[in-house]
Amino acid sequence: MPFKRSITPCTPQSDGASSGSSSGARRKSKHPRSSSPWNTPAHSKDLPPIKICILSAKFDSDAFHNLVGLAEGRLLRDDQSSASSVNARSVEVAANIQEADVIVTAIRTRPRLERHVSWSLATSKAVVTPEWLQDSIESGFLRPYSDYIALRDLHDEGVARRPSNDREGALRGLAPSHFSDPEDAVDPRDLAVLDHTSRYSCQRASPLICTNQALVRELDIIRRCRKLEGEERSMLSYARAIAVTYPHPITRKNVRGDVAKLPYLGEKILSMIEEYSGTGKITEAQTILSSDRFGTLSTFTTIHGIGPHTARKLYSLGLRTVEELERYYEVIPGIAAEDTWSHFEAGTTRSEEATEEITIKVALALRHDLTQTIPREEVEEIHSTVMRELAVIEEGCESLVVGGYRRGKPNSNDVDIVITHTDWRLGSEKVKTIGKRVVQHLLKQKLVTHVIHLSGFHEHNALRTHHWDSLQKALAVFSLPQESGQRGISRRVDLIFAAPEVFWTAVVGWTGSTTFERDLRLWAKQQKGMKFDSSGISRRRDSELFFPRSEKEVFETLGLTYVHPTLRNVDA
Repeated sequence: MPFKRSITPCTPQSDGASSGSSSGARRKSKHPRSSSPWNTPAHSKDLPPIKICILSAKFDSDAFHNLVGLAEGRLLRDDQSSASSVNARSVEVAANIQEADVIVTAIRTRPRLERHVSWSLATSKAVVTPEWLQDSIESGFLRPYSDYIALRDLHDEGVARRPSNDREGALRGLAPSHFSDPEDAVDPRDLAVLDHTSRYSCQRASPLICTNQALVRELDIIRRCRKLEGEERSMLSYARAIAVTYPHPITRKNVRGDVAKLPYLGEKILSMIEEYSGTGKITEAQTILSSDRFGTLSTFTTIHGIGPHTARKLYSLGLRTVEELERYYEVIPGIAAEDTWSHFEAGTTRSEEATEEITIKVALALRHDLTQTIPREEVEEIHSTVMRELAVIEEGCESLVVGGYRRGKPNSNDVDIVITHTDWRLGSEKVKTIGKRVVQHLLKQKLVTHVIHLSGFHEHNALRTHHWDSLQKALAVFSLPQESGQRGISRRVDLIFAAPEVFWTAVVGWTGSTTFERDLRLWAKQQKGMKFDSSGISRRRDSELFFPRSEKEVFETLGLTYVHPTLRNVDA
């Protein structure tokens, strides 16, 4: 491969910006190449050149050199209505950021940009995505800067000055370049920044199996017991203790040293850890395990629809076994005869009590299937089947499997799929109608046998206090067809429908785990004055919305180091 020509970096801003992160190039303007839409040297000498500075941050070497080569010696017209090249302006690569008219960057968040350019300077110039340069060169016209604004904060100011009917154009430059999972390995640079002493689990690395996993399992028995008994504050204390990571084996020697300095480990839990380090067991956990009540409540809550409150209620009625539950709910094992779809089709509303009872009846009848875990291969087959059938009724949809599967678990309890439409301009409206249509189609194809829940679509509400998101969801019982013609094992499948602008917040929100998501919301509120849930990110003081274009940008928007999905296994 030939050596690349040397590129002289444009001089970075001198008022404190990082010198190693801003790069551009300067060459004398040349005649346009034959590929230029304006293959003539004749252009108005009265029009000043357009000076461009390309920030090298987040570009690899090839991409950066390609952009510089694309810009050099070009002519671009201001007025599309004129066929003359007299109105064309030459493009020059600026010698420094201060003299540039346009800053081209792949950076998407203000904190990252301010490492290279002061905010006051950035707001005085056009800061655009690389697509602006590419589209301008391809068309031969100067494309509107407002259609390609690189940062949401800069976009907010621009939209405020634009007519309301031009908002779609202003948003077009915010469209994500892809909706697929990057599937990259854990970046050692991100891993090095994560801190196991942080009070927020969204700043720690939590692998699927940790160094002290056996201790975690003991503590989790106590956490589960507190949850089953409705002791929420105590349950949360144990959940936070379990979420704490320590990179070395915990022993009697370090319990009262480094371990005691970790967050959320009070005296009571420390004494349990100390006991475990000596005996390999925790007395309270073993006592709980031997409790008939704990065993019964645990069994009841394996049935979808039966939470701790309902389990305690059934226990108080004298029920002790699943067989007694079947008699109580008048269920025949293996036969789920309940009609779970007609009221959705008719648009009628069912009470919460009625919904809960039908859900429990279906889950009880199919419990031998639904309590079996789902291997990764089957999760992938269910995903591909759903998307193949979705393409029949709506082209242009993309999706990702989230939940435990995305965090690297070998087996899942259900299959969670976040679905969007790739049309950035019309996708929001398309997504609103997809849910009901795809469920109807899957029912007709006999792939879905029961619909447990089908919610409507609601916009992100920055004032909502609870964290259950406003995305449209369809919770169904799904069964893959078998070669024998028989129905396969019944599986729970949750379909989550997200508008394209909130696709990546939905992916982060539904990837989990529970405590990781809780701390993500807490961090956003306490440290950034923002609100995060699966349906969007907003600023609390003015309800301004943010639309990250990738999963990593979700973390950048919240001011966090990216945490790989496989390192978000905060819960036991």
